[in-house]
Amino acid sequence: MTTSATAATTAALAVVVAVAAFGPPLLLALAVAVVGLLLAAGWAELLELPARRGSALVVALAALAAPAAALVGTHGTSLSLVRPDDAVGSGTLASLPGVAALALLVAFVHQLLRTDGRPRLVESVTGTVTGQACAVLAASWVVVPSTFAGPGLAVVVLAAVAAAALVCAGPWPLRVAGPLSLLAGAATGWLVSLLVDLAGAGVGTSQTDWTVTGVLTGLGAGLLTAGWRAHAARTPTGRTVQASLAVAAAPVALAGAGAYVVGRLVIG
Repeated sequence: MTTSATAATTAALAVVVAVAAFGPPLLLALAVAVVGLLLAAGWAELLELPARRGSALVVALAALAAPAAALVGTHGTSLSLVRPDDAVGSGTLASLPGVAALALLVAFVHQLLRTDGRPRLVESVTGTVTGQACAVLAASWVVVPSTFAGPGLAVVVLAAVAAAALVCAGPWPLRVAGPLSLLAGAATGWLVSLLVDLAGAGVGTSQTDWTVTGVLTGLGAGLLTAGWRAHAARTPTGRTVQASLAVAAAPVALAGAGAYVVGRLVIG
């Protein structure tokens, strides 16, 4: 995939998750699972890990288990198809440490089951566990609508991620694209935060808080996206279709944890 196609995929995934944030919790969990599965599909290829099929499967299991655990942990076993409006401030990630611990055990079991002599064992474990961590962090999006900021925060952060990804896909070198992505993220976060405030999607949050939040989260999203793309550009397999899927999905997945911190601790 070309750089432009990868950036367009990142933007498309950001739109899917942002729209799902205003829908039922189950729909958002499914959208997050799709992001995690795309990450899993290309993670081992991107890092050139040994036993790639097994590593991809292990990361995919974490990508499915994490949003499911976050969904049940926040909304209980009665998974209504309607997003509850009385759950503001209730979103927590208490279930995710257990998922991360189990994922680590599964990664070790995968290494025990390898029949290729286990070459590059440390590299395989490290790369696989890192992919699992990214997939688990993506589950943070499931509870963002239930934080004090509400679903509007997802739109602000993901719009900044999409804008920064599109800037990084431009013809300029990374030393220029990096600062530009920070500016694009901050500007997009500020503009979208104004729109969110006008639309009334900011639950119990003043316009000043939304403006500051938009700029700061936009800067963070720009820094995250530019840093990730700079890292991915150095990998020789980064342009294959499978690896490009991981490159496209990773910023969307990783931004969820930052959005949760802002919605739960900063705004709240």
